[in-house]
Amino acid sequence: MGRKSEVALDETMDTTVNGEAEPVTDKDAYEEQCALANEIASPMANRKLAKKVYKLIKKASGVKTAVRFGIADVSKGLRKNEKGIVVLAGNVTPIDIYSHIPAFCEDKGVPYVYTPSRESLGLAAGFRRSIIILLIRPNAEYQELYDELFETCNLLVPNTKEN
Repeated sequence: MGRKSEVALDETMDTTVNGEAEPVTDKDAYEEQCALANEIASPMANRKLAKKVYKLIKKASGVKTAVRFGIADVSKGLRKNEKGIVVLAGNVTPIDIYSHIPAFCEDKGVPYVYTPSRESLGLAAGFRRSIIILLIRPNAEYQELYDELFETCNLLVPNTKEN
């Protein structure tokens, strides 16, 4: 019936989240993630392109209306004929969740590219949660990098219409 001893919390305790703070782009880890991608994940961004995609996502997520996250929001944007680049995660299961998006992008003339990890997409956007799909819209703050990736993604998916 005595008092329980109170344990003082250390003020200098490490409060960081376990895991990475940056998307993985080193060679071995990237190849492991690519091996875990699903069957429809094509065209898959190579390591160099994925690094540029993550950099663009990081810049675009700082602008309030530049990025649409999630299947419902991206589908709404595509239905409204918004132009941009669609980035999909390659390790999503079940694939029925977003298997209609590539055909929808080709019909609308929007380039798309897969990255191997949904966790890396979330980290690049500044979230602790994973993101399976996002639409990056053009903006003056990152226009040069956007144009470069837009052209590269158009070469990866030759069936998309010209904007």
